[in-house]
Amino acid sequence: MTPSETRLPRYAYGGLVVLRALFALYGTGYIHPDEYFQNGEVVAGSTLGLHSHLTWEWDPVFPCRSIVPVWLTTGIPFSVLQLLLQGRTPTPSLVFVVERLSFLLSSFLLDFCVYHLVQDSTRLPALLLLASSYVVHTYQVRPFSNSLEAVFVALSLLLLKKLFLVETQSPSSKRTPIYTSLLALVSVCGVFTRLTFATFFFPVALEILKWGLRQSRYSLAGFVRLLSLPILVAITAVLGFVYADSLYFHGDLKPSHIELTPLNFLRYNLLPSNLAEHGLHPRWLHLVVNLPMIATPALLYYVLRAEFDIFASRSGDRDKTKPGIVQMMQHTYNRVRWSATSLLSIQPHQEPRFLTPLLVPMVVVAINNACILRAGRSFLMFWIFGNVILATLFGVLHQGGVIPSLFRVHAIINDTSSALNSRNFEVVYWRTYMPPRHLLAVRQEDVNSQRVSIRDLSGASPTTIVDNLLAPVLDTFPHMVLLVTPFHAVKELEAQTRTCLKELNRVFPHLDLDHIGESVQVGWKDGLSLGIFDVDVACLREAMSTDRLREEITAQ
Repeated sequence: MTPSETRLPRYAYGGLVVLRALFALYGTGYIHPDEYFQNGEVVAGSTLGLHSHLTWEWDPVFPCRSIVPVWLTTGIPFSVLQLLLQGRTPTPSLVFVVERLSFLLSSFLLDFCVYHLVQDSTRLPALLLLASSYVVHTYQVRPFSNSLEAVFVALSLLLLKKLFLVETQSPSSKRTPIYTSLLALVSVCGVFTRLTFATFFFPVALEILKWGLRQSRYSLAGFVRLLSLPILVAITAVLGFVYADSLYFHGDLKPSHIELTPLNFLRYNLLPSNLAEHGLHPRWLHLVVNLPMIATPALLYYVLRAEFDIFASRSGDRDKTKPGIVQMMQHTYNRVRWSATSLLSIQPHQEPRFLTPLLVPMVVVAINNACILRAGRSFLMFWIFGNVILATLFGVLHQGGVIPSLFRVHAIINDTSSALNSRNFEVVYWRTYMPPRHLLAVRQEDVNSQRVSIRDLSGASPTTIVDNLLAPVLDTFPHMVLLVTPFHAVKELEAQTRTCLKELNRVFPHLDLDHIGESVQVGWKDGLSLGIFDVDVACLREAMSTDRLREEITAQ
């Protein structure tokens, strides 16, 4: 392609990079609670002094997550922020941006890997395909452990290709031990980030073993000598993770306090009763629903077509020449996809984000096959339409009011221009995803002194929510009760109860996919809004007394 012909695609890629940054720093869609409770919520208390809520995975009695990936991606940026603020409390929007920034930067490692995994002539189309995927604009720029897992999968594939290149060009190169050692380090980091990384890395590990046998000319002594350094690196990395986790969860290194978090994670997930708490799914869900959702049907068609060509080339007539690096890597991408999809389908708890690490191998296998490069307007139409819809859904709409509502509640609590600032506050969330406490940005001492309380009543019934509003947690007066809930949920309350709620703020948009029917019934504006209400507890108590008196009279 001439410079003039590449100018427009380069501008398009630059525009997609800007769009990725906008989704990362301003996209407040809320995909899953894990994006906050497996990352920022864990370290915000120890670094910024903010009130936070640790979930079951971080229980020192049986920890199932390593602190190292969390500390490296979010703990260090939070610590730097604390130094810059010199002890001042950060605003929730600043905490949000800092938390997202490191994952925005890490997402470009996927671009780097794709750039080097495809052939020189197809690098720009490959980058455009990757950068236009909604997965990059949503999942990859959020603090999911799956986002880091995707980076480690891409890096392992790139290092494997580097190993093949060295084998072909200069087998005795001094770069060989560097690549094998990096592969060992990446594999350990991947497993301690998410144990499921092993399902993606399994075909890569087999290729490394085959490479080692070829390099050692099938000599056991040579094979051991070749892999001794990467094994040593892996052991050292494992010991480092175990040391950091044991020290974090217990504060010492007593034998009874040694923690191997991936093993704990495996033991937890082997119990069906534990998985049932998180939701059980049919084992075909990954293959039939989640994989097409992550790839979108447009890309998946060309992935399957590329895999069919790989299968046909292996089963058809062909000469016995040694396969080239591109062919060897194509086989590896194919095996990675099938290995991860098949092994992860054994577990009955299946979510689309578990398959996000497959995006890079699917993009590369499709681009290397070249059929997708000749795709017509129909592919572009389906690809653009599908990704625009899903990026808008997950990046903006889905539970999109929860995070901005925390920002606005923070503003109400800290409004020094009104008399509200002298009050104590009880914040109740109802019918929303679990609010990440650290994004309310209140200090732990404010919670300990009962100046602020935050509760999550998620799917409670209308009767339960009223009972909880009448039984305040705070015993300090005067205090203000704030109810944060979708407008469709308010409609479920009794008419007299609704008169005790004063709308303070409205957050738009907020899409609750679990209550689509109720949202439609109240109209598009209320159905796509999250409300912040001031609860008049005295009015509510009087309304409930009137209702009970009416029930007694009716019963008589």
